[in-house]
Amino acid sequence: MDANIVIAAFLRDSTVRRLLSLSFLDLMAPEFLHEEVMEHLPDLARRAGLARTSAEQVLSQLDEFLTWIPQEAIMNEWNRATAAMAGIDPGDVLYVATALASPCDGIWSDDPDMKKQTIVPCWTTKELVTALRKEGFDF
Repeated sequence: MDANIVIAAFLRDSTVRRLLSLSFLDLMAPEFLHEEVMEHLPDLARRAGLARTSAEQVLSQLDEFLTWIPQEAIMNEWNRATAAMAGIDPGDVLYVATALASPCDGIWSDDPDMKKQTIVPCWTTKELVTALRKEGFDF
């Protein structure tokens, strides 16, 4: 999962938040993203119209439903991820490296640039919802 999904969870009570809370999904994100969210929590709270305590509750829920992958594990895949993102978006190397370092079905991202790389499958929120509904899940 990438930053735009985490930010979407903060900005509105949405499909993204409901998906994050599905206990059967094993969701992972780079530990660095958690640090970034903590650093920008006051701004995220303001943009979302949330009180600081409410924003902290959203972050606490994220901690419940996400596995944060440590940087050491991600670094082993950095070169492969960099090659995959060459000419696309170097800012997304972190997410591709995280997916490569973790057993997963792909990256959850609504960033169209992420779809341009071909080393890791990418699922948009809409595609994830469609796939889950096809499997009989309703949320």
